[in-house]
Amino acid sequence: MQVDKEAFEYAITKIDDGNIFEIFGNDFLSAVLGYSFIPVGRTKDKGVDGFQHIFSRNDSQKHIFQLSTELDHVGKIYNTIKKLQENEIEFDRLVYVSNRKINNAESLIDEVFDKTKIPLTIYDIRWFSVHCNQSEQTIKAYQIFVDTYLHEYSKPGKYQTVADLDSDSRLFVFLGQQFDSNRDDLKLDDLLADTLILYALEGTDPDKHNLKSEAQIKESIKKYLKFDPQLLDSKISERLVALTTKPRKIKFHTKEQGFCLPYETRIEIGDRNLKDEVLFNAFYSQTQETIKKYFSDVEVKVKDVETLITKVFNKIFLRQGLEFSNFVLKGDSHSVIEQNLNDVISLAVDESNVIVQNKEKVKTALHLAIRDIVYNGTPEQRRFLKSLSNTYLMMFLLQWEPKLSTYFQTLASHLKVFVDNSIIIPAISEYYLDEGNRRHWNLLMGAKKAGISMFINETLLSELVSHLRLVRNKYYNMFYHMEDFYLNDEFELLFIDEILIRAYFYAKKKGQIKDFDKFIDTFVDSQLKTAKDELIVYLKEIFGITFISNEMWDIKVNEDEKAKLTEVLSYKKDHDIKAENDAEMILAIYYLRNRNGESSDSGIFGYKTWWLSKDTSTYKAVVKCFGPDKYPVSCYIRPDFIYNYIALKPTTEEVNNAYNEIFPTMLGVNLSYHMPREVSQAVQEKIKEYHSKPAVRVKQTLKTLSDRLKSDPTLKNRNSVEHFLDTELSKLQDGE
Repeated sequence: MQVDKEAFEYAITKIDDGNIFEIFGNDFLSAVLGYSFIPVGRTKDKGVDGFQHIFSRNDSQKHIFQLSTELDHVGKIYNTIKKLQENEIEFDRLVYVSNRKINNAESLIDEVFDKTKIPLTIYDIRWFSVHCNQSEQTIKAYQIFVDTYLHEYSKPGKYQTVADLDSDSRLFVFLGQQFDSNRDDLKLDDLLADTLILYALEGTDPDKHNLKSEAQIKESIKKYLKFDPQLLDSKISERLVALTTKPRKIKFHTKEQGFCLPYETRIEIGDRNLKDEVLFNAFYSQTQETIKKYFSDVEVKVKDVETLITKVFNKIFLRQGLEFSNFVLKGDSHSVIEQNLNDVISLAVDESNVIVQNKEKVKTALHLAIRDIVYNGTPEQRRFLKSLSNTYLMMFLLQWEPKLSTYFQTLASHLKVFVDNSIIIPAISEYYLDEGNRRHWNLLMGAKKAGISMFINETLLSELVSHLRLVRNKYYNMFYHMEDFYLNDEFELLFIDEILIRAYFYAKKKGQIKDFDKFIDTFVDSQLKTAKDELIVYLKEIFGITFISNEMWDIKVNEDEKAKLTEVLSYKKDHDIKAENDAEMILAIYYLRNRNGESSDSGIFGYKTWWLSKDTSTYKAVVKCFGPDKYPVSCYIRPDFIYNYIALKPTTEEVNNAYNEIFPTMLGVNLSYHMPREVSQAVQEKIKEYHSKPAVRVKQTLKTLSDRLKSDPTLKNRNSVEHFLDTELSKLQDGE
């Protein structure tokens, strides 16, 4: 199968990670040229600049290949030649390999030879494109790159990004941390909510009638985080109550219905902010001095050093925040910092306003300066970086991290999910609730936005139509003549077992709907004569749930297995028809997984085909029926997984915007104060575990953890998808 050249060029030019380009470039060069490559050894300067991504041919060590994604190819070529000569490495040709388009390549080759007497060959994106279909090996090299590093997700619309997910400690550490029994005791959501509330209330003063309502506090938090932390919404409400009780951190003024900081807290925060400002200024002034010293050594000047400092440290936390934070806090991960720091600095300088002719010198000087600061920094520099590292770890564990966002967005685009009525019925019942209280509705809307492919089949659709008819009959037989009783007694209203009838009364009590038929008519014709066809349209238009039949996907369920599983399920289900329907649905999921080769897929995202249902305990019947080995992974994807990890989490773009606001800034320091010390220790242990495993075991572990995260009912580190009216009933029963 031939590679599309236009798509090939687009994908390869998106690589801005030197390590990824090195891996792809080596594979592709070997396929085209017919020989393999040997890394040029590190030198006494520990690989600063010139020796990263440099190789020689295995049959001729005097042919040197420099692989680079950098914009300043002229400076990079001259700098590489200089480094090779300074370190007395003999070579008779330099081959410069880039995924960029290099204009006037021939004149550059002549210029380099005239100045250095070194023959130069240039392979740019056009060379790659010419050879992309040369052989099965070149096609395979590209396909491996696409499968491993090119990730597609919904932005909205299809968006592609290049990222190394499985060879990065962040994903391994994060997924492993989700199952850490100690994590639940850290109460990170509480700590972050408290910090954000106090930060939002800075400047409030009751003497000046300067108070903030709950809504204003939440709005302030959204503005400085640059995204809507939806999962923290209820937590912020909860913590506002907790912070106004002893020992009080904030005050609530009943008359004005507003919150403010008490005098003591204002003084405490004011003093802390002054200290933070002194620390912030000290860090920048001392860091500027260090950097200017190294700039002087290479005879280069940069006008706005402060902006360059911000950009470099911002990129460090964006690109290698976990390992960098681990190094700053625990003195570990230094080898990883050494390996990747040059690429991070190069990227920051390429995006800066430094003039092209100076970029290579600036990169060299910055690398030496940053290493000096990291290893031998002043107390103020170390304290500032420790504060940012603590803030990074908090955001990391809350999934507010660019690479984690990319992983979950990509995972979402891989999922094919059949949606059960235990999700659809509560979702449509939430139509008249306030937007923030539509939990099942928001789950489905978030899944749609994230690009999850959702389906409903004939069995589930027939069940849904039957349920609507049952509910309509139940309403007219049992509730129609007792409306006033339920409308006048909220306690009794909330005890109605049918969620659609309960939701109708709640909406009518608030004056949102007049009668039950109009309530049903919100979704389908109230007489339900053409409910099936109307539901197909409604579910597709609103939630993106597509109707498919077994014939459309050619699903062939084993009838003997179906009969056997139905018999086991019939002890659990109310009636045999439901048991038979569930058995067919379960086996259809496993059939599709096997047919599509999902078990043998070596990717890190795990199984793609799932059943989204609240009745996940039924998997026990599968194990009982067929044993633990035939279907070792549940067919159920938990609604709280999609809710917590995909639907309500910020996108990669939103997280990137947040990082620009936080790293390195005063807010970044401010958020660090409540981070428990145990967190960095737990993270360090996970990082060590990651580095101790061979690459194949890392990939296997990521796949296993991914599927466990989707389906494990014992995981407690997430919010359950509970109907708002059920929550209200619980409050009444608890006497609130």
